[in-house]
Order: sequence, then structure tokens, then C-alpha cells
Amino acid sequence: METKIIYRHPIGNPERKWKQDNFIISTFKANAKEAKNPRVSIQEAKNLGFNLVEFGWTNPADSYKCIVACEEVGIDGIFQNWDAFGGFQTTEGSMDIKADEIKKFLEFTKKYRNVAGYYVWDEPIGTDRLTAAGKQVDAIEKLDPERHGFTVALPSYNAIATWENGKYIDYIREFAKLIRPAVLSMDFYPFKQYRLPEPPDQLDSNNIYLDLATIRMVAKENNMPMWFYFQSQGNPHTYEYNDFTPNQMRSQQYLSLLYGAKGLQNYNIFCGALNWDGTPGPLYHETKALNRYCTNWGRTLMALDSKFVFHSPEVLAGNETFKKLHNTTAESEILADKDLPFRCSVGELADEEGNRYLIIQNRDYRETRTFNLELKKKFRIYEVSKFTGDQKLLEKVVATLDGDFTRSDDIKNTISVNLGPGDATFLRFQDAEEEAFLIDYILQK
Repeated sequence: METKIIYRHPIGNPERKWKQDNFIISTFKANAKEAKNPRVSIQEAKNLGFNLVEFGWTNPADSYKCIVACEEVGIDGIFQNWDAFGGFQTTEGSMDIKADEIKKFLEFTKKYRNVAGYYVWDEPIGTDRLTAAGKQVDAIEKLDPERHGFTVALPSYNAIATWENGKYIDYIREFAKLIRPAVLSMDFYPFKQYRLPEPPDQLDSNNIYLDLATIRMVAKENNMPMWFYFQSQGNPHTYEYNDFTPNQMRSQQYLSLLYGAKGLQNYNIFCGALNWDGTPGPLYHETKALNRYCTNWGRTLMALDSKFVFHSPEVLAGNETFKKLHNTTAESEILADKDLPFRCSVGELADEEGNRYLIIQNRDYRETRTFNLELKKKFRIYEVSKFTGDQKLLEKVVATLDGDFTRSDDIKNTISVNLGPGDATFLRFQDAEEEAFLIDYILQK
């Protein structure tokens, strides 16, 4: 079978110089507080399959040590230095341009190949803070244009711009306008916040779908890649593992991918994948496996644009804002105009030549589910492998709990997908009249 090569290009806000070449899997705060040498946890982060480590809220003196450690380990980092720039929300940080301090820090960082960028401001909100963050990114970009001046937006559960007061979309649009970030990143931690009990409907009534839809919308409006911080410990506010499950972590990662995310940001590896001394923790092996799968899918995802996002009817049922921000299957080029099965979500994506893909997810993070989906017409269907990133034509296979498919031949107008808790599959759909071919996406600079 022929393999078609499609060349892709670096992506990023056209108003910024830094561009993203490859799919990002990063973790916040990679410096283990109980380890004498930062190389301990940084090396483990690399072993876990992260290709970027972040050092938010790091003591400025320690930032220099972490830069050297990343160089020794051979992994890219984004570094913060509050002596020179940045802050947190509205409570910390300098609003000024500290030109001498910025210059001093960048004179040091320019010596190192693995400095990928700078953690400029964590969750700024309010016009004054957004303006200050944007000016600091400008100042850094002027001195070091090849590196990423990173910022992240607040989720909707804040005290200033919420869904309840109708200000959240305006906040995200103002964030994008005033900072003009190279990528649009947002965090959202939906599980057991402040030890609240889990609702019986899992996340079906959670505002995570509104926040993701907003970030996706504004990112598309500004031609910015979308990144997303997902929860990876039981209580991210107090750094506790509790009884957080791999299925809960998996469900967030795949949900953000079907919204079109080009970067997954783990918050965070401590009290989850790693212990505070940098040794392997309870989520170590699951984190490593998920990072491998998402990296393999990322080779294709970097060439695709998010077209539509569909959810089964129980998600935020009756919420008018949700209806405005999401799509119906009538808009799909692949799915028949019918409601999705219970706890099924789908993202439809396409490359620049019109090749169409679906990410199909089981949102249920407790039970395995089988979804029978009717298609608009007959297609050849290809799976993008989690294990290799390669495509394969689906033929006669037996349904399994690992996400295989029930099929009778290689051209169908229905598909049955069996997915474990929180799991997803990634498929390409080709018109049945065309000759079969595989696709490889190659970065062309």
C-alpha cells in the first residue's frame, strides 16, 4: 500500500517569533524539593517521556541550578526568575520592566541549548496584569526571539471572571489580545476540588467543557496552538495523591486532545508520578505509558486542525452557553446526524489536504463502554497506533477491552468501538471510492 508524505510546518501565533515544531508533553515544577540535586527528578521526568519541564514558582537562585541540570540531562526547560520578570495572578510579581535584571538573566540562559523559554506569568487576570505580562513577554522576545515567553490563563473557577457573572469569554479574549502569547494555555483541575465529594454523574455537569471550548475558540480566532494543564494528583491545591486514579488522568488527557490541544501539561508529577524525593510514585508507570501514547499520536495531531467537538446529550444538559460553543453531528463530514451514545465524546479533525480524523473517547472513567456509531457514508477506516504512531487499515479484528474494533470488511458505514475507562481511539476516514493509502506527516522547516 502506498504511503503518502504530507509536509507540515511549525505553528504559533503569527504575532510572535517563537514557533512550535513538535507535540509538547510537559510537567509543571520539575524540581524535587527533597532532592539535593535537581538532576534526580529532571532525569526521571525525561525517563517518563516528557519532552519539556517547567520551573514555575522556583526560587531564582535555584533556577540557575535547574538550567544547568536540564543541560546535563538533555531535556528542554521553561524557567522562571521572579527577580527579573513575572508573577502569579493578581497577588505576586512586579508590574515593571526590569531591563537590567532581564538582560542579566538572559545573558546566562543564552549559553544553554536546552533553555526552551521563560515562564513569564502564571494566571494573570485584570487589564493591568495582562498588560504587564504582555510587555514583559515583548521585552524578553526582543532580547531572545528564538525562545518561548510562556504564560497561562486562569480557569473559570476564579473570583473575577466566571461563567456565573458572564465574564469568562471576555477574559480569555483580553488575555489573547493583550499578551499575544505564542500558544494559548489554560489549566483546569476538575476532580475533588477542596475535598468536595465526586458527583454521581462524573464530569457530565462540570464546566471543564465550557472552559476547553472557550480556549479552543479563542486559540482558533488568533491562530494560536492550544495547550492544556490537566490534573494528575488527588488535590493539586495541597499536593496530595489521595485516591486519584489513572483513569481520571487518562480521561482529561484524551479529552483535551479531541478539543485540538497541541500541548499536554501535567500538573504535576509530584505526589503522583514521582514522590517528593524524585523517586517513582504511584502513577509512575501509567504516566509513562500515557506520555508514550500521546507522543506517538502527536506526530499526526501536529498536522491537524480541530474542526468540530461532539458530546453525548447528558453533558451540561440544558446549558445554553454550552450549546453555542459546541457542535452537533449534523455538521460532521463523517458521523451520521444522530446523538452520540451515553458518555461518548468525539473530536473531528482534518489536515490541510482534507484528510479527516476522529478521536473517539469513552468519558466514563469507571466503566468500559462499547459505542456503535453510524457514519454518513461508507469509509475505509485507518487506526493511528498508540504504540508506533503509524497508520494501519482496519480489517477483520476482534473487539477487546483495549480499544479494538468489530468489523466485517475494510469498507463500512458503521463502526463499533470498545474502550476502557477514560480511553480513546484515533481514526482516519477515507472515502470508499478512493484507492487505499497510508499517511506520514513530516516537519518541513
